[in-house]
Amino acid sequence: MSDFQLNEIYTPPNGLPAVDVVFMHGLGDAFESCWQNPSGDSGDVWPVWLAEAFPGISIWGLDYPTSKYSALLNSPDLSLLTVAASLSELLRAKKIGRSPMVLVCHSLGGVIAKAMLRVCESSTTPTKNAIFDNCKGVVFIASPHSGSPLASILSLIPGVASKQTTELKKAGAVLMDLNTWYKNKAPGSGIRSCAFYETVNTNGTMVVDAGSANPGVPDCDPIPVDANHRDICKFSQKDEFGYVCIQNFLEELFDSEGLDVDDHVSVDDLEYYISTVKGDRLSLAEKLEKGGKSEQEIDDAEAEKERIHKMVRRNAISGSARQKYRQFLSEVLTLFRVHIAPLIRSGADEVMVNTAIHSKLLTPLSEKQASNDLFNIADIHSAIYYLTGNCHISWTKPND
Repeated sequence: MSDFQLNEIYTPPNGLPAVDVVFMHGLGDAFESCWQNPSGDSGDVWPVWLAEAFPGISIWGLDYPTSKYSALLNSPDLSLLTVAASLSELLRAKKIGRSPMVLVCHSLGGVIAKAMLRVCESSTTPTKNAIFDNCKGVVFIASPHSGSPLASILSLIPGVASKQTTELKKAGAVLMDLNTWYKNKAPGSGIRSCAFYETVNTNGTMVVDAGSANPGVPDCDPIPVDANHRDICKFSQKDEFGYVCIQNFLEELFDSEGLDVDDHVSVDDLEYYISTVKGDRLSLAEKLEKGGKSEQEIDDAEAEKERIHKMVRRNAISGSARQKYRQFLSEVLTLFRVHIAPLIRSGADEVMVNTAIHSKLLTPLSEKQASNDLFNIADIHSAIYYLTGNCHISWTKPND
C-alpha cells in the first residue's frame, strides 16, 4: 500500500462539488488523529462539520509520510519537496484542482502545502498548473513559515531525525525560500491566507510563535489560540474559537469568489447514491471477497443489497421520503469513509473492522434514526453493502 493516500470524506448529494477542501496533517501525524474531536469517540473528526455548514463542498483528507512514522516503518526518508511532488501527482490523479480548492493545514502540512503549490505553479503539465491556479485559499494552523525550535529537538531523538526535520530548522534555506516564494506569488494569484498560532507551550517549548506563524502576506493577521501545538487543530464544539474563525474565513472566501456552496437538494439527488458511479466494475461479491469476507457473508450481503434497493425504490416516492433516504445514505457513506475505510487500507483484521462498524457507524446512526419510520439498524448495516455494490465504498486491502 502506498504511504500517500487521498481519502474522500464527504461528497455533496449531487456529486458536483463547488469547492474541494483538502486537509493536510502535520509532523508524525495522520488525518484521523490530527483533526480529532477531543470530546468525541476515538476517531471522530471535526472536518465533517463543514459539510453541514457548506453542503456543496467536497472534503478530502490527505495522508502522507512524515518523519516520525516514515522512520518507524523503515520507509524512504523523504524531503519536503519530494513529498510535495508526490502529493501534487496524487491530487491530479484524483482530479483535484479542476474546481476551486482550499487547503487546511496543521504545522508541517502548511510547509508542504506551499511546496506543493510551487511544484504545480512551475510545472509544464496543464492539469498540475490548474491545481495552483484554482487554489483559492490556505488555512495555516501553527505552520512554521520561518522555522521552528521543535525541529532541533526532534533531530536529537534517535530514529526521528530526517530531511524534513532538518529543513524545519530555524531559517533553513528551503523553508526561507518557500516563504519568500509564497509571499511573492500568493497575493497576486488570488490565494487568500488565514493563519493561527499557539499561546501554550508544548513540553516546555513554544513550537510556533506569532512571528513564525505569519506567512507574510496582506490581509492575514495571525490569530492567537489558547492551545498548545498538538491541540490547536482539535475542536470539541462548533462554537469553539478556532473552528468559528476557520468557518468564517471559508464563508468570506466563498462569498468573495462567488462560489455557491449551499445544498440545492432536489428529489433527484438521491440518484447519486442509488446509481452506480464511475469506478471499478467488480461485482459486489468480488469486492467483498477482496475484503476477506466468507462465502456465506457474501451471499447475505448480496441479499441485503437487493433488499435495500427494493425498499428505497418502493418507498422513495414523495419528495420528503427521498430527502430522508438521501440523508440516510449520505451519513452511512461519510461515516464509513472516516472510520472504516482507513482501517481496511491499513490491513486491520476482520474483527477490528466489524467492531468499528458497530461502534462508529451502526450505534450512532441507530440512535440518531431511532424515531425514523423509514429504516432501522438492520437497514443501516445493509446500506453499507448497497453502497459497496454501487461503487461508493471499497473494501480493498493493501496490495490488492
